[in-house]
Amino acid sequence: MKLVFCLLAVVFCSGCGSKDPKAKWQKKRANIINVKDDIKEIDTDDVLIGSLAKPYICGKYLAIADYKSSDKKVRLYDLHTLKYVLSFGDIGQGPTEISVLGTVAWNEGDYDLYVTDHGQRRILRYNLDSLLTDSLYSPTIKLRFGDGNATFPNDYYYINDTLSFGLFIIPMASSSYKWTGGKWNMKTGAMQLIDYVHPADDKKRISFTFSLQHNTLVECNQRYDLMSLYNLNGELLCNVYGPSWDKKGDRKAHFKNATVYKDKIIVSYIGEDWRNNNGARMLHVFDIGGDYLKTLDVGYKINYLCCDEKNGRLIMNLDAEIQFGYLDLDKII
Repeated sequence: MKLVFCLLAVVFCSGCGSKDPKAKWQKKRANIINVKDDIKEIDTDDVLIGSLAKPYICGKYLAIADYKSSDKKVRLYDLHTLKYVLSFGDIGQGPTEISVLGTVAWNEGDYDLYVTDHGQRRILRYNLDSLLTDSLYSPTIKLRFGDGNATFPNDYYYINDTLSFGLFIIPMASSSYKWTGGKWNMKTGAMQLIDYVHPADDKKRISFTFSLQHNTLVECNQRYDLMSLYNLNGELLCNVYGPSWDKKGDRKAHFKNATVYKDKIIVSYIGEDWRNNNGARMLHVFDIGGDYLKTLDVGYKINYLCCDEKNGRLIMNLDAEIQFGYLDLDKII
């Protein structure tokens, strides 16, 4: 009986010490490949674009949100040839102008570009066919967000009027706020937001991406070496802890941008002091389940990025002598 009791005790204690099935621990990310010489520069055709400009894939076009522009706020390029097409989106406070540029989203079905104006808390609708053929074309208002206390999408991916996935800003007490991923019914205004907050991260500052094909939402933490994966209903699949994970915080900046290419998660990474760093110069590559594959050393500071799956390219806005460039992903990952 004593032997049976001891065996049962060993089994019980082993169970108590078992690892969290929803946790992945990565002690090192050392498979580093230098890709600086593989970056191909994108010629912007003498169009002056500000230093902070975010690329978006919009059907057969590359849209660039130009946050520093003093005139037109969005630049449009042919995605295949990367040749300049036109600029649109007048800056200002008028009924068809943009006061504070936010995100750009693409409605493939209606051939519409949606441009968020955070200043006037609304989304402007630009029909691309009309924009390309009518020099006097003016956008219409797709929707309004309401007052400054309402939750609103900081960035989102449009699927249809009843389904978008994105990163949402939730106003809190004392003029604070938190960020979270989730889905949004643009037609009704209903939001199904991820309510999970890691115990170490009460402020939740994240970058977001998703894969409809792989039923996965990705939240990459800006202040912790932490990536959280969810299904499209917002249920936690796993937390991925990196080599610099510290539940008390390490006062470093970590993830900056995130995107999905086929079955890979690509994230830009800093890993230096939160207030004094050289920006994100590395790209970590994971499989869709969060397992680490490799690190791409870009050699330049990456401001923003997006994936062009049609042409197998990662397009980047860089803070360097090359302002826009791309990597041929199929040759690298």
